[in-house]
Amino acid sequence: RALMDRGLVSLKPARTRMLERLIKDAPRFHSANGALTSWSVQAETLRYLDSVLEPGMKTLETGCGQTTVVFAIARTRHVCVTPNREEVDRVQRYCAQLGLEPSLVFVIDSSDKALPREDVVLRDLDLIFIDGAHAFPAPILDWHYSARGLKIGGLLAVDDYKMPSVKMLFDFLRGEEEWELLSIVQNTAFFRKRAEMKALADWRGQKINSQYPGY
Repeated sequence: RALMDRGLVSLKPARTRMLERLIKDAPRFHSANGALTSWSVQAETLRYLDSVLEPGMKTLETGCGQTTVVFAIARTRHVCVTPNREEVDRVQRYCAQLGLEPSLVFVIDSSDKALPREDVVLRDLDLIFIDGAHAFPAPILDWHYSARGLKIGGLLAVDDYKMPSVKMLFDFLRGEEEWELLSIVQNTAFFRKRAEMKALADWRGQKINSQYPGY
């Protein structure tokens, strides 16, 4: 174990250098109106995400971008769900520039189609990052189909939590006992899963319904 710990310590400076290079480079992985752009989370969010990751963690992400590179730098066992093959190609090329040989698995499909498949969602996930399609109800579907695979104590990140279509999920999670709001970093909310989720039929057990007659 001591040898392993020393090995991880020796990797930390290189990992930090790659993270800071990513932030400095600010690569543009997305495309809008025929031009490359970046819809990445902000620098402090990338640093915070890196701080909670350890090599070998099981992680899942909806959406693809600079956060995907952070998972690669941290050497997690990462699944990225995105319908955009071109974004995946750009991320893979950039990882190669960093000298990374990451064990990333890309599922090229929209998350509402991919996540219900049994072969996509890993079990015993350590962290889920929701940052895919933002149109209602995509963020809620991403959470619904992935969160049951998150282990107790695992982390759930919800990006763009102030957006109305995302804030409904944020408000729900903040009010339920199964979830603990750990931190808000810039525009991303990080929750810890405290308990297994209630059955969908148990509407009386959800605080979101506490004002409804018969609760």
